[in-house]
Amino acid sequence: MALLKLENVVVDYGSIHALKGIDIEVEQGEIITLIGANGAGKSTTMKAIMGLTHVQSGHILFDGQDITNRDTKHMVQAGIILSPEGRQVFPRFSVKDNLLMGAYLRPKDEIAQDMENVYNLLPRLRERSNQLAGSLSGGEQQMLAIGRAMMGKPRMLLLDEPSLGLAPLIINEIFGMVDRIREMGTTILLVEQNARIALRHSDRAYVLETGNIVLSDKADKLLASDEVRKAYFGGL
Repeated sequence: MALLKLENVVVDYGSIHALKGIDIEVEQGEIITLIGANGAGKSTTMKAIMGLTHVQSGHILFDGQDITNRDTKHMVQAGIILSPEGRQVFPRFSVKDNLLMGAYLRPKDEIAQDMENVYNLLPRLRERSNQLAGSLSGGEQQMLAIGRAMMGKPRMLLLDEPSLGLAPLIINEIFGMVDRIREMGTTILLVEQNARIALRHSDRAYVLETGNIVLSDKADKLLASDEVRKAYFGGL
């Protein structure tokens, strides 16, 4: 049984059909990537899973339970946590306080160990613990956003555009961290415009175009596909 399953999910924004009946499955322990151009429906998919946008029809199942249109707090309690596009750290809070914001539903007696786990995963955050989040570099803010999400101890981590606006060396560092998070036992659903690096770090992928899934396969097969290379890698 898939850990996460979307069945014929439809999301409309007024007259705009953002998702037109998509089906996605994510197995325990996988890294799955959604790739596609701007406006394809990638972020809408993430928001639908988190209960941040209304699903008109279809079903979203997590660990066999129907979670369609449940509130976001329920999703977090169930173990689904989003690291949002654009990082969205609290710039006037310290790094430590940003991390604590991610633990607001965690048992108080476990937060110290959760913090230590995040610092071990992201040692740069330990070095910056008392620094204001707004003074961090873009790459450090992305690490903080992911660390904040990990403070909730997710069973499934939703990563929305983690490479956005970052230099290539930092992108490689971020995706190395994604691999380590999976090794820790966390399942990952990733939205990413940098299709090449996303596919290199994924097990499988779905290609979204204007609210429809037009391709799905193992990541290495999509990486080698002429159709995908022409559409998303700037030609052959």
